[in-house]
Amino acid sequence: MPSVPDAVAIRGEWISLILVATVLALSVHPLSRLLALPRSELGDLFWNAALAFVVVGRLAYLVLESPEALPDPLILIRIQGGIEPFVGLLAVAAVLAWRTRHDRASTLAWVAAASAGLVIAAVVYDVGCIARDGCTGTEAPAPLGFAMSELSETRIATPLIEAALVLLAGGALLSSELGVRRGLIALGGFAAAVRVAFTPLSVLGSDALGLESALFVAVAVAAAVIVVRTPASEQIVAQVR
Repeated sequence: MPSVPDAVAIRGEWISLILVATVLALSVHPLSRLLALPRSELGDLFWNAALAFVVVGRLAYLVLESPEALPDPLILIRIQGGIEPFVGLLAVAAVLAWRTRHDRASTLAWVAAASAGLVIAAVVYDVGCIARDGCTGTEAPAPLGFAMSELSETRIATPLIEAALVLLAGGALLSSELGVRRGLIALGGFAAAVRVAFTPLSVLGSDALGLESALFVAVAVAAAVIVVRTPASEQIVAQVR
């Protein structure tokens, strides 16, 4: 499979990140109304969480894959080199824990907000694979596989399929009896499960399954537990607020 030129990869990654930042910023106002959270504080959460995800995830990738590059500051901003998503997710969790340390009463709302932000970022980044020329998954015959530029065989457009499934699930969950807050948390768990389920269909195939996949399964299970154990009365109170 031909490699993507560096110029295309760098441009595509930055376009993807700008798209994610833009959509997250636009989502602050409607989410603040849906979740009954202060708009400015929700914007701060998204900004700090996004920054933590990129910086910590990027540093973790360099530590694990090429520690000799750490002294070079330019390597840090060449995002196309890789980010460890689960480590970035842990950084987001740390930001969320700091935000809710004195506000336990609204913890469910803030967890739902963080889940919504992560889902939005994941979906927009997946759609941004078009700019990165990175929509290719494993080989598959038509109609499952699509003809792609510079490739003789048809391949599954894995990121686009994942994004479509998460969007469909979002519509179903948010219109269900779960309500907005539990629905958003359930959607975050679903997105984590979809990522694991489609990992064998990625370019690396089943070889990509490993510790990170197991951790994302744990995230999906944790989200399900939160949704099941959250009393319905608490959700009704949240909606009244």
